[in-house]
Amino acid sequence: MRVLRLTPFFHHDCVTDWPAEFDAVGGMQVQILGLSRELAGRGVEQLVMTVGFPGLPKERVDRPGLTVRVTRAPLPRLRSELTGLVGLNQAWLAGVLAACVPLRRRWRPDLVHVHADGQLWALLAGPLVSRIVGAPYCVTLHCSRLAVYEPMSRFDRLQHRLVYAAERYALRHARRISTLTSRTADTVARLLPLDRGLVDVLPDSVGNVRPVPGGEAREYVRALGVPDGVPVVGWVGRVAHEKGWRDFVTMAGHWDALSGAPGAVFLVVGDGPQRERMREAVSAAGLADRFVFTGFLPHDAVPSVMTALDVLVMPSAHEELGGSALEAMVCGTPVAGYAVGGLRDTVGGVTPSLLVPRGDVEALTRAAGDAVTDAPRHHKAVDAALPDLLAAYGADTVDRALEHYGRALGEDAAGGGAWRP
Repeated sequence: MRVLRLTPFFHHDCVTDWPAEFDAVGGMQVQILGLSRELAGRGVEQLVMTVGFPGLPKERVDRPGLTVRVTRAPLPRLRSELTGLVGLNQAWLAGVLAACVPLRRRWRPDLVHVHADGQLWALLAGPLVSRIVGAPYCVTLHCSRLAVYEPMSRFDRLQHRLVYAAERYALRHARRISTLTSRTADTVARLLPLDRGLVDVLPDSVGNVRPVPGGEAREYVRALGVPDGVPVVGWVGRVAHEKGWRDFVTMAGHWDALSGAPGAVFLVVGDGPQRERMREAVSAAGLADRFVFTGFLPHDAVPSVMTALDVLVMPSAHEELGGSALEAMVCGTPVAGYAVGGLRDTVGGVTPSLLVPRGDVEALTRAAGDAVTDAPRHHKAVDAALPDLLAAYGADTVDRALEHYGRALGEDAAGGGAWRP
């Protein structure tokens, strides 16, 4: 089977530094890399067309059966606080279309797999590339405008109806659709409308993330600048508007008055287009001595960080599934956050009392404080949930993906005969 994978989001773990303006590493990037490698190990030949940055090879063979090609038209380096570089995803789509014109003759795929995040450009890629290369396409909704996505700016709100329509069109013409949660799958099927049986649920995988010995974890974060003997309240992910960093900073300002817990250190792991703005907000609030910023860390450091935290806080505006929450809980760490999107299922099924209404920072502060002061109760709930978490988000992700591909190649969107471009 040959799969052409189209995504602006892909983790290049062949490097140790990632310029934030080219979109910092997040859960979506890591998940797509992991899935691609697992599928290559099962004999699926893949060509990934994605965004890269200066210093990366234009094309590399990650492993047998998996080729990664940096596909992007030239663009000026104008910074955006929402997308990293202005026009980055548009430049990616232009590069993809140009690269796909000769592809049909040289390497014709059986299936095109598009990874969409609620932005316009990946949604356009499926229908356009499908016709160019003469192969059907499927779409994974890592974040859906129909179900979960919340516009991130005034401009984003203005274009929301356009992107909403583009998502509907892309999904209606896809051979199959996959989502990260049953909640989104049900919503998409209802709103299009289409047969729910054409939407598969392929949740993210926690991969090999597991807890590390406590002493080793504490030593790791101590080397990052976290002092001993104080609660560690964590943020792990992209420093971007939709992840709610402003509320995280406000929560830190409320901590001593509202949490009921001892004075804490706030550990921020990750990078993103709004990292400098977050640092400025921390300084303006007089909290610089309470925050530790690590910037980008390799993904294999995640188990140590998650194990060392007393609580992970996720004040996201929208969250399709919440991969960081899953990784934290697999490492035995409770999660406090807003009751949005997939967090209502993942965190809500383990420690529901730690989820609060979106935007209620005072309630979030109290919930995170409760995770620290009543740690035995919350750790007991997280530990009890571990078998179910591993069963739902464990190693069978690749099997589900192969079944999804098999269905896509075995029937058309109407459940009938062979697909035609």
